[in-house]
Amino acid sequence: MSPSARLQPVVTNQSMVLFSSAAGTDSIAYSNTVNTRIVGPVLSLLKNADQTIASLGDSLVYTLAARNEGNVPAVAAVVDALPPGAAFIANSVLRDGVPLPGVSPASGIPLGTLSPQTEVRIAFQVIVVTLPPSLELSNRARAAYSFATPDGRQVEGEIFSNQVTVSLRSHQLSILLDASTPTSFIGDAVTYTLRLRNEGTRLLARMLATIPVPEGTVFIPGSVIANGVYSPNADPDIGINLAAMDPGTSSELSYQVRVASMPGSSVLTAQAVVSYGIDDDMNRTESNIVTIAVVQSGLSVSLNVDRFNAVPGENLRYELTVRNSGELAVDALLADALPPGTLFVWDSVNVNGNAQKGVRPGEGIPLGTLRAESASVVDFLVSIPAEFNFLQLPAIQNQGSVQYTYALPDGRIVRQMEPSNTVVTQVFSPVISIEITGEPPIVEPGGLAEFNIAVTNSGNWPAEVSVIQLVPAGSTMETGNVTISALTAPEPPYSGMAQMGMMHPGQTAQMGYTVRIDQGYIGLALQGFMTALYLYTMDGRSYSGEAHSNSYKLIIEEISE
Repeated sequence: MSPSARLQPVVTNQSMVLFSSAAGTDSIAYSNTVNTRIVGPVLSLLKNADQTIASLGDSLVYTLAARNEGNVPAVAAVVDALPPGAAFIANSVLRDGVPLPGVSPASGIPLGTLSPQTEVRIAFQVIVVTLPPSLELSNRARAAYSFATPDGRQVEGEIFSNQVTVSLRSHQLSILLDASTPTSFIGDAVTYTLRLRNEGTRLLARMLATIPVPEGTVFIPGSVIANGVYSPNADPDIGINLAAMDPGTSSELSYQVRVASMPGSSVLTAQAVVSYGIDDDMNRTESNIVTIAVVQSGLSVSLNVDRFNAVPGENLRYELTVRNSGELAVDALLADALPPGTLFVWDSVNVNGNAQKGVRPGEGIPLGTLRAESASVVDFLVSIPAEFNFLQLPAIQNQGSVQYTYALPDGRIVRQMEPSNTVVTQVFSPVISIEITGEPPIVEPGGLAEFNIAVTNSGNWPAEVSVIQLVPAGSTMETGNVTISALTAPEPPYSGMAQMGMMHPGQTAQMGYTVRIDQGYIGLALQGFMTALYLYTMDGRSYSGEAHSNSYKLIIEEISE
């Protein structure tokens, strides 16, 4: 058959007459031939489902292919009344891939005009909402059409698709995993809840729920509760045994984990797997995936001190930088318990360069709200008292901290504390002491008196030491008799001062010399004390000091005539 003949089918008809003549002869007479052209659409409707077996809660995609094999266009619409147990998913109808909003298969899906030798494809989605007694979804679609004949008549008709059957499983376990919060933080306790429902028609036995503990968390022992009953020995990571479930019943399981560290992706991910038995067969169902974002405030505290070596009497300037590198704003309070033995310099606190009168670090320095990617700088002074016992406490150690609060997206308010690093300042100083003895205790004018001096550095830093006020008024030093640390002085020292040299910690220097009492001295005694002067440097800074000896007294006895 030629294409033209196929597109324009013709019905040919011819009549014939059989007769007998008078002579007894049979004959046939034929009429003329009549050709009648057939005009009309030839429609077909094919239905398919994307699954042959489904479970409660599954979604199915039905497709319908309508084709016109005739020679006249037809206007058609398809109606697909869904079987019991299935529900249409709104706005899921597609015609040749184009969405048809508001259209449903039950009310009719317009196919438009089907021209000869063309096809229209319809797709839509349904969801299995119940299990019918037959455990099958079975139906077929109907298409109604109309067309016009060449002589102007309007003809209507309908066709049906093939029957499509989807088998439903008789057992159906629905599980839902939920968490107590979508956002957490390190140290938080999170409660996971697993809800189960037997939506099938069979008993579910030998049930075991396994929920791996997310990275960054630790399971809290004794937190498992199954249907209101505590299971202190249960562990979701190993598996929690559950009671058998009759058809139509529900069950609930909860447990807690603590966020111990920041997971690699900053997200806690959990998914439950429940295995169960139907007769001798074992099945498994996976839950939804639950994700929890773990947030960190991003707050850090950095402490600096301007001097790592100091001497008693100096001030130390501490500077704390509080930086918020996180994504959440925080309300912060800076605290710094002053190091033992130091004194706070009143009104020395500055916040971002602004003086804070009356504020003390030990009582807390309010920083207000620190927004994300911002910082606040606090500095203050402490004093090292001159009488600071650096031999007992050779180092000043300081550490600050920030107490802060922030709000989670779930509305909870979190209070945390962040310590700073520790800074240490070593305290050094020479401690110079001087002792003197003079004898004899009674001397006459013109007589000799011997002095012995002991200078000791009992501190922890060297110093250059000199001794002054060596020669009492009314006497003169005898040259050649001066010794310093058992060595004779090469040159007679200046009558009022002697250099003891550099004295290191723990070192003692001895000095001995003799003075002669003036002949005309009319006083009753030689008395007084001596002074040790010392100089030292530390980190380029120069310091000086002096130490006084004990007092001495020599009685002057008058010469009898």
